[in-house]
Amino acid sequence: MRRLLLGLCCALASASCMPVLEGQDYNLEGQEVRLTLLHTSDIHSRLIPYDFTPLKTDVDLGTIPEAGPFGGATRMGALLKRERSQGERVLHVDSGDCFQGAPIFNLNTGEVEFKFLSEARLDAAVVGNHEFDAGLLNFTQMAQQHAMFPLLAANYFWDDWRANGNHQTALEVEPYTIRNVKGLRVAIIGMANISSLNSIVEGGNSLQVTPLEQNEVARAYVDLLRPVTDLIVLVSHLGLHEDQDVIQGYEAYYEYSRAKAYVQRQKAPWQVLEWFGPEGDDKSVVRVRIPGVVGVDAVMGGHLHVVLNPPQLLTDPAGRKVVLAHSGAFAKYVGRLELVVKMPEVLGTGEGGEIISQDYRVFPMDALWCDDAMRRFRHDNSVFWEEGQFLRDERVRQAIQACKNQEDRMTTHLLQPYILGMDFNFQLTSIFSYAPRDVQRRNNSTGGDSPLGNIAADSMRKRRRVEAEMALTNSLGIRDNLYAGVVSQESMFNVFPFENTINIMYLSGKEMQEMFDFVTERSAERGCVSQAQISGARFTMDCAQVQVNDLQTPCNPELNGTDCPNQDRQGHAPWQCLVDQSSDSSVGRCYAHPGTNIQINGKPLDITGTYKIAVNDYIAKGGSGFNVLKRNTTRIETGISLRDSLIGYMQGFCTCEDILAGRETSKSGHYCGNLVNGRWTVNEQVVGSCRAAADFKAALDKQVGSCDCKDLLSLPSDAAERCGVPGLTAEDIQSQCDVPEGPYTGRCSCRDVLAGNNPICGTVTNQLRNFCENPTSVSIADAVEDSRIGRRVK
Repeated sequence: MRRLLLGLCCALASASCMPVLEGQDYNLEGQEVRLTLLHTSDIHSRLIPYDFTPLKTDVDLGTIPEAGPFGGATRMGALLKRERSQGERVLHVDSGDCFQGAPIFNLNTGEVEFKFLSEARLDAAVVGNHEFDAGLLNFTQMAQQHAMFPLLAANYFWDDWRANGNHQTALEVEPYTIRNVKGLRVAIIGMANISSLNSIVEGGNSLQVTPLEQNEVARAYVDLLRPVTDLIVLVSHLGLHEDQDVIQGYEAYYEYSRAKAYVQRQKAPWQVLEWFGPEGDDKSVVRVRIPGVVGVDAVMGGHLHVVLNPPQLLTDPAGRKVVLAHSGAFAKYVGRLELVVKMPEVLGTGEGGEIISQDYRVFPMDALWCDDAMRRFRHDNSVFWEEGQFLRDERVRQAIQACKNQEDRMTTHLLQPYILGMDFNFQLTSIFSYAPRDVQRRNNSTGGDSPLGNIAADSMRKRRRVEAEMALTNSLGIRDNLYAGVVSQESMFNVFPFENTINIMYLSGKEMQEMFDFVTERSAERGCVSQAQISGARFTMDCAQVQVNDLQTPCNPELNGTDCPNQDRQGHAPWQCLVDQSSDSSVGRCYAHPGTNIQINGKPLDITGTYKIAVNDYIAKGGSGFNVLKRNTTRIETGISLRDSLIGYMQGFCTCEDILAGRETSKSGHYCGNLVNGRWTVNEQVVGSCRAAADFKAALDKQVGSCDCKDLLSLPSDAAERCGVPGLTAEDIQSQCDVPEGPYTGRCSCRDVLAGNNPICGTVTNQLRNFCENPTSVSIADAVEDSRIGRRVK
């Protein structure tokens, strides 16, 4: 920390000698000044509009469910420019993770994301953890070549950029930047993520960085910058709770030798709450209270993909109010925080300005992003909209077209070559399956296994050349649902944006137990919602046991756990008495395995056995904290991507033709339906969807004269004569065909796709037209939760 601060002071001293350009002199003493902070976060490469099913929280924030697709850089760029033009003092900050999450990143590794943000005149961005997904060197090169804005990370201490083999990232990343906005001096400090980058706590890591304690870093820079600025804003990718901790303080565990200097200092000392070992001994571990930071005015946060509307008002140790705002993710929203800053009566006293009022708004990035009146019209509670009725309104269609015409043309020009490159390399519009209903990546009822997680793990375990006994993948590696409609290559990039591959490993029974224990412990930290998805196994997460283990109840190792608490132990694993091998203490702590009832392919876990498992390469290398896998030396890289594995697996699912014919399996041998209570059962909703698809196809094939109804959907003016039935009107032909809506494609019905008269359908590709003409011959994507992961919370 001293070394870091020394460098800061030298830099500040050097900066004070730089020449200053003459310009307009603003005297803001004693005035109330308005500042607008435009905020984006966690864009995750969603530069091209995409489809998803808005949640209730999205609707409550103003998103119109029918007005898809959502997001997109052309809309975001236009709105940012509009808001800049309407404010006198405006700053745009981004809270990180603009990389990773859509195919445009897989092909271009961040180039276009940085170009777009530069085009949008971004004032500063904090470095997100996904900025390193293509490696540190890639990030450094992208920043050097394409980022025309400061990239910030005050809590990262980079390795010496002059050393051999160093990627010189320190030259591209700054701890803070200062913006003078018409006389208002705003310091922007970047707080980068630590929680998702497990490896950076180890010396000599591939990111060539050492993380610094967040509160002390923020405190040091606030002390440095407060005398020379009027307002201090943290742009953070720490996460919501960590943002709160910076202002309000938090508890942590440290070896006393590392905490002593902070405990004994006069200003903002750390408070020792508990000793683990002899009091005063440098080797003892202490539980400390690290105080919050005084002097921050606002925190613009990200990482957890949430929207705080209204923002939270935090209280720092001095009693000052601090505004905390989060503005969502995936280019779904742009946040605007309007601040009124009361300037001190005399500048130069080090007091700075004070936020006396704030107003926050989120702008949903749907197809009606530019029309507030139409948004109010849609959300008017006095109007009941039947399904599809809103989009049939001509005023709505005109408003959507008007918004489309206002999208930023410079951004459109920027994106065009990259879109062509994706079409050529990835064939994103190719369709290989159909989902009658959403296939969820999360279990919203019990927090255990999820429908999409189950088939993703099944595809890994059953993949040819893998054929493992069980498979496990981290839940957060599955980034999106499969939404009702056609399932395309683009859909799969949204589900698996990372280029993860299947790895084969051989684990002992003891390692398997440790792996399931870790999954349970990690899940318990997140509300007992499973952080892994499995195949070929069943187990119970005993999250209640995790909480009991955390109490670290003392025990006598010689009694082998018999002196641990025995009340209400039914169903829990037996007690053990663990002793810390790194200490000389003869006192142990009570511990019981939190991963219980483990079965592999229907048989109880054999602690002395060996198991062949399939995992993704990220957790195989220790990602997400899977140290039990990182230690294992049997890892075999198959090179098979999780995305391709799931695509191949789903292509073997039964089609509507199989289901309606009553076949038990598809041509590839995959059972139709899902295994429910020991029987393969096809969901009634799926059966109904298949019947509707069959009726639609039959209506298309119906003959009217010499034409079939498929050819007549667009109803050309000479249809009657061309089909040899002169005298029939368009209404007559429609009545004879009576084509139903047909399958829902994700944006509109198949009837609209083939008729070509609904602009909401967007670009109709040959693949989409082929699907709508033959909807019963495509494999059906469907999955359920089957309780392979149970949980216990009491």
